[in-house]
Amino acid sequence: METSLNRRAALSALAAACAFASSKASAQSAAAFPQRTVKIVVGFAAGGSSDSAARILAGRLGADWGRPVIVENKPGAGATLGAAAVAAAPPDGYTLLLIAPGTHAVSAALYPNLAYDPLKSFASVGQVAIAPFFVLVNASSPIRSLKDLIDKARARPGELSYSSSGNGAGPHLVSESISSAAGIKTLHVPYNGTAPAVLALLSGQVDFAVADMSALPHVDAGKLRVLAVTTAKRLALMPQVPTLGEAGVPGLEYTLTVGLVAPAGTPPAVLETLNASVSRALAHEEVQRKLAALGYEAAPTTVDGFGAILASDLKKYTAIVRQIGLKRE
Repeated sequence: METSLNRRAALSALAAACAFASSKASAQSAAAFPQRTVKIVVGFAAGGSSDSAARILAGRLGADWGRPVIVENKPGAGATLGAAAVAAAPPDGYTLLLIAPGTHAVSAALYPNLAYDPLKSFASVGQVAIAPFFVLVNASSPIRSLKDLIDKARARPGELSYSSSGNGAGPHLVSESISSAAGIKTLHVPYNGTAPAVLALLSGQVDFAVADMSALPHVDAGKLRVLAVTTAKRLALMPQVPTLGEAGVPGLEYTLTVGLVAPAGTPPAVLETLNASVSRALAHEEVQRKLAALGYEAAPTTVDGFGAILASDLKKYTAIVRQIGLKRE
């Protein structure tokens, strides 16, 4: 009996020692992170706003760590190719994914047989930046407010057209949400990217559009008019422009968000180290200035904070996809 008790006590002590050693090793590993090149995968083509944001962040992180941080573009299939690559990568913090929760959610809804789970296959690192969407019309349009647009659409059901950066993209979903909330029917004209979608509005091919900050130079040039912003509050850079709620469509708020995730199973200590590094990078004035030039506002969060945003957006955008009956093209 005594021998048995001694054996159990010895095993318990050994297990505790192993757990302590493992915890200590994990903490030491996180403290020493990174020891080699870190890769940020972007599921979009080079040159876009998400890619540019990733490169700005990568440059600052590399300078902070004294280690190379590279950006690898894996565009295609609604950004699912890049997401799948990161989900399958070793969970060590050296392969990260710059993710737009809205796009991630829409892709998960449109591609039912993905090789990964949109939530369970990833571990949150933290939010990087946010940006608004804008409801726009051509400056020569007689439509001068969101109410004007809604009234005109009600008078001509299904005739008012709008451009977007693609089927299932954020501007498409925001536009359809506005139409649904206002009880109107509009005609969607998808384009391959924001630039051609805005060009369609500039050339008078469509009646309105929802776009990101990349359209603002045309507003500044007097070629486009902003009817509303999709954020919860008015923007400091254009305080005269109402929010969707103030303009007559209450209850709607859509913010373009980008952040970082790692493969599921990445040690919590490494995630916290990454989160702290991202927060330090985003505190640099130069990083904030460069992001602002792209239309982004640096907006770091905790690890859990971005995880909650990702889960919330997955639920919200999946519901929109089902509501409008969006199908993969």
